[in-house]
Amino acid sequence: MRHIKESDWKYLRKIKGEILNRHCDAILEAVDLISQNRKGAEHKSYIQIYSLINKKDDEIAITYNDLKRSNAIEKICHMRRNLAMTDDEFSKFSEDTQNIVNRILDY
Repeated sequence: MRHIKESDWKYLRKIKGEILNRHCDAILEAVDLISQNRKGAEHKSYIQIYSLINKKDDEIAITYNDLKRSNAIEKICHMRRNLAMTDDEFSKFSEDTQNIVNRILDY
């Protein structure tokens, strides 16, 4: 992957924490929903939560860990694919970065 523009790199570093928190919040909402409906199926709910967390932990790691300028395009693609990055946030990247990400994601 190629490096992104300096301004895009600075912007991504600035918003990464907010996007990560939003992504985690969506996961926790899913956990809450499973937990709220556990009556009489506690073990099944536990297994569902465990499976969800396990799957989402991999997703979180791939999307947010080891963020570098050299892999920023890949990370932005993951954030867009996981619907963690809003359209408004994405629109603040340069046109070049947006075009590259959209081509990769086939949007």
